[in-house]
Amino acid sequence: MTRLFRPLLIAALALMSTAWPSAAQDSDVFILRERTPAPAFTMPDLSGRMVKSTELSGKVAVLSFGATWCPTCTSELKSLENLQTKFPKDLIVYFVALDGRGDKDVKPYMEKAGHRLPVLIDPKMAVAREHGIRWIPVTLVIDRSGVIVGRAIGPREWDAKEAVEFVQSVVKK
Repeated sequence: MTRLFRPLLIAALALMSTAWPSAAQDSDVFILRERTPAPAFTMPDLSGRMVKSTELSGKVAVLSFGATWCPTCTSELKSLENLQTKFPKDLIVYFVALDGRGDKDVKPYMEKAGHRLPVLIDPKMAVAREHGIRWIPVTLVIDRSGVIVGRAIGPREWDAKEAVEFVQSVVKK
């Protein structure tokens, strides 16, 4: 990606994250259901450990793609933490940070805000693109067999009734 194109893409994502998500949040549809095989990935976490998608096998995964500079992305982090605590054995929740400077920006933000959610770093947005992420925040729910079964476009309250019921239905399968 050229040095000129990247800032333009980030600016476009920022604009979309303030306009589109608020419309999506007002929608009657909490999550768009789908059945798409999730692409394999390897990303570092905040400690530098490489996390592979194969580690999610047998668990339901929630991947929330966003950035720490995106207020609508960070607004859902606490509810994602709460969702994780409701399903501690069957669910793994990750914030996939698309911040361009990676852990240099993400780690201090998460520590200062007191978030305990596990974070994966995707500063070049390679994994996001492979998962069809075109704006942020977008959250994917992936079933135990590695199939994307739901996509939420825009911020959500992940500890609210609709989210818990959806995740519960995926966990039961």
